[in-house]
Amino acid sequence: MSLGFVKIGAAVLLGVGLAVLVVADTSARDDVPADVAASENPETLEPAEVRYYTRQFKAKCARCHGKDGTGAGAEASDQPVPPADFTDQAFMGGRSDGQLFYQILMGGGERCAMPAFGPGSAHNWDDAKIWHMVAFVRRFAEAEAEPKPKP
Repeated sequence: MSLGFVKIGAAVLLGVGLAVLVVADTSARDDVPADVAASENPETLEPAEVRYYTRQFKAKCARCHGKDGTGAGAEASDQPVPPADFTDQAFMGGRSDGQLFYQILMGGGERCAMPAFGPGSAHNWDDAKIWHMVAFVRRFAEAEAEPKPKP
């Protein structure tokens, strides 16, 4: 084996390792089970429920994710993994409903301070409530996609 192949192999491995680090640092969790990640949201957010989930989001999520869902809340800079920007269409388009569900259910794990919201946690939300919150946070990216009225 020549030294050139060893250098190329080391460069490829370094590049792959850096890519994995970059991908891993864009989300607090990278351990979502495949069957959960493939799950589609069984709940829809009715207009009458929006006010309730707006209050829930402001009370429980906005300190990190910001009231506007941009990930720029008052405590965002204290997090080792930046809070998700729910207005970022590319980010949200790259996350399945199941991935968002699992993040809310289980919390941020070891890499961030996001608490778990699922059954048995301090918040003790059931699956339906978590799925409704998934539908709610998707609204931030949908609002960004809507054309802005011209002045």
